[in-house]
Amino acid sequence: MHATSSVIPLADGPSDALLQLALDQSASGIVIFEAIRIQGRKKIEDFRVVLMNKRAEQVIGLSRSEAVGRLVSALAPASQSNKIWSNIGQVIDSGKPHRQEFFYHVGRTNITAWYDLSIEPIGDGARAIFTFTDISELKLAQETMLHDSILLKALSSTVPEVGVIVTNYFKKVLSASGTLPGLLADTNPEHLVGSLLETKVLPDFREDWRNYLGTALAGESHFFSDHWGGWRSEVYVGPVRNEKGDVVMILVVFRNVTEQYRQQQALIQSNTALQHSNQNLEQFAYVASHDLQEPLRKIKAFGDLLKSNYGASMGKDGVGMIDRMQAASDRMSTLIQSLLSYARLSNEQKPQGVVHLEDLFNELIFDLSVLIQERNGVVRLKPPMPIIPGDEQQLRQLFQNLLTNALKFVPAERTPLITVSARVLEGPHVPNLATSADSLYAQISIKDNGIGIEAANHDKIFGLFNRLHGRREFEGSGIGLATTKKVVDNHKGTITLESEVGKGTQFHVYLPIKQG
Repeated sequence: MHATSSVIPLADGPSDALLQLALDQSASGIVIFEAIRIQGRKKIEDFRVVLMNKRAEQVIGLSRSEAVGRLVSALAPASQSNKIWSNIGQVIDSGKPHRQEFFYHVGRTNITAWYDLSIEPIGDGARAIFTFTDISELKLAQETMLHDSILLKALSSTVPEVGVIVTNYFKKVLSASGTLPGLLADTNPEHLVGSLLETKVLPDFREDWRNYLGTALAGESHFFSDHWGGWRSEVYVGPVRNEKGDVVMILVVFRNVTEQYRQQQALIQSNTALQHSNQNLEQFAYVASHDLQEPLRKIKAFGDLLKSNYGASMGKDGVGMIDRMQAASDRMSTLIQSLLSYARLSNEQKPQGVVHLEDLFNELIFDLSVLIQERNGVVRLKPPMPIIPGDEQQLRQLFQNLLTNALKFVPAERTPLITVSARVLEGPHVPNLATSADSLYAQISIKDNGIGIEAANHDKIFGLFNRLHGRREFEGSGIGLATTKKVVDNHKGTITLESEVGKGTQFHVYLPIKQG
């Protein structure tokens, strides 16, 4: 068997050296193969290596001196059945180039990778240039993109009213799915793929979206709410980065929140109307209470004149009637004054200061000393007490009402015993309030040994004019605890109680120290 060869050997001249140097700078592997045919036959039996560049040496694991001039069958016998050699033969015989993606493991270097293969005929009918480029990272990126695209489509089809668009670095749409808003001239996801996203945005909004997409490529994220074409949308526009941290794509997510927005607006309108109504009622209560004081003063003044000038002629019964009228006037005056105080809590918004609770309670105990002595009571203050932000006058009113009730609502035969204590709690441990994890609250507890409150009345006692006992049994206006609740609400806190009938009650007041 004899083989013929039409190899044109490379000369050692300067131009060929420069050619080899240029080829060695390529990131792709380059090999020139020459067909070997049996004399008298057309069929290609083998290939001889004519030229290799540096990258080909690294991948194949052979130097040029080892490979150039040798037959492929001698260099890699196990690869003879590989279809790639038939492709090279077809290119040489037909003169037509061939290109494909190819996954291959090189045993000599143990390199496994995806390659973009290109086979180009030289034109002499005997040789072909074989070029291979590692595209493993590109294939991985494509697979990742496909995986992410499947996930995004699953997300947008599973979560109602959600639309997703992904563009490449050049803002061309790679994938689109779900429900898309009227921001786009065409809301069919399939029609968007392959087009520049900003060209599909309606002209009135195009400039804004050119900025959103441009800043996303610079690494910025945007989250906002807007409305187009009859529905409100929450929108996210942000960068997608590769494992190196480089921005390679843009992610846009739309969520239709039209119904939620309508409900929110309706709730805001209802709350506004309710606030106006409450303000009108509070203003009415304030004005009415203020104006009622003057007639009461006249009733009391004329009663005093009647008693002093005509008491002797009216007799004992007449004077008794005047006394009862005066007592009723005093009760009405007290009630009106309490109502005025309650109305002021809503109308007067004072700037907050810092309140030292220990000093406040010491002052209150001193102010109530006469009542404490009359009842032979004992008030125990357990320091330390926290320092909190708040309106000192309102807080004084709050705790004075609680201390007064603790002294008042005790059976006559029992010595009042009151204990005041405090501690600091984290927000999530405060009952009946939605608080953040990093917020802090002061819990101020006032415990007495009084008559107690039935469980069914725990909520009622904080209402206006709600009295659980007759006036002859325990005096009061029925507004004290309503005022207490109003002060707590003004300070964005809450109040609870524990009670056992016949044994006593403990009020817990929760006021913010630090709100997250």
